[in-house]
Amino acid sequence: MVHSKFLLPGILCLIFTLVQSENLPEIENTAFLKWFESYKTDEKISSGELNVLSYNTWGLPIELSGHDHEKRFTAMADSILTLHPDIIGLQETFHPDLRAHLLNTLPRTFFTYSDYHCNKEIVPFIEKDCYGGLMTLSVYPIIWEQFYPYPIADETTIIEKIGSKGFLLSRIKYGNRIIQVINTHLYAGDNKKAERMRLHQIRFMQQTIQSIADYSKYETILLGDFNVHHPDVACSEVYDFIIRHMAYADSKPNISQTDFTSDHIANKYVSSKDKRTKLDYVFYKPVGEKKNIKIVSQNRALTSTQPMSDHFGWNVRFQI
Repeated sequence: MVHSKFLLPGILCLIFTLVQSENLPEIENTAFLKWFESYKTDEKISSGELNVLSYNTWGLPIELSGHDHEKRFTAMADSILTLHPDIIGLQETFHPDLRAHLLNTLPRTFFTYSDYHCNKEIVPFIEKDCYGGLMTLSVYPIIWEQFYPYPIADETTIIEKIGSKGFLLSRIKYGNRIIQVINTHLYAGDNKKAERMRLHQIRFMQQTIQSIADYSKYETILLGDFNVHHPDVACSEVYDFIIRHMAYADSKPNISQTDFTSDHIANKYVSSKDKRTKLDYVFYKPVGEKKNIKIVSQNRALTSTQPMSDHFGWNVRFQI
């Protein structure tokens, strides 16, 4: 006997396939498809599944030789969709053309909150975004979001000042629960000064979130390009601070070479002078003493032989 919980999804999939086969116009706007997508979303929530992607897009505001902006920018949104993520945290979406391509496609599937069409002029005729290159998207409604820019110090480089980095804190309605997502991009550089600057930034983040009265009520995912080595590659004060003082867990506490998100052997856009390492992370923190977040699977993502960035993404499937 076929159980009803398996019968209904099967019938729905059959109907959806038959409807698609008729090649009806504008099927993406039909009431049936919207209902079907809502049904699938409810099923994912009831199962506790959450698929999270962090990806540095390398969308610099100025195109230099060999950066292949048009080729990469036009292919990126569709490539991201093949991963079927529920939550996406993007970094370095500085370039207006990249954001235009992303926002032409992704909002058909994902909610956004901030105005990612916003541009500000760096120099005449050169523009960048208004959120430090960050974008957070979710198949579940984003009910609140705030961008917090990192303080600028006298020793901050010109490039970092232009980037105006910070962190984007979002609250997402996941069924009858709220999940917080922090998307960030820390100071670049593989040297002591850069690590010191990153430590200032991550301490600022901790102080800021601790000042939010109800912050500790919700499960939190902290993701992004942290520009720090994984401890299996080299020591990092910033990584240790996130684990020991902020009490986050790394989704991948032990790594191999196949987990490197900056890898000149596998990615033509990475300089051979750069250390092969993992720079992109998804950290998580359950509520209080409840250990109610589990890792189902994870891997580096968007690893085509024709890469779309100088980073690979990091994709984690949670059970929450």
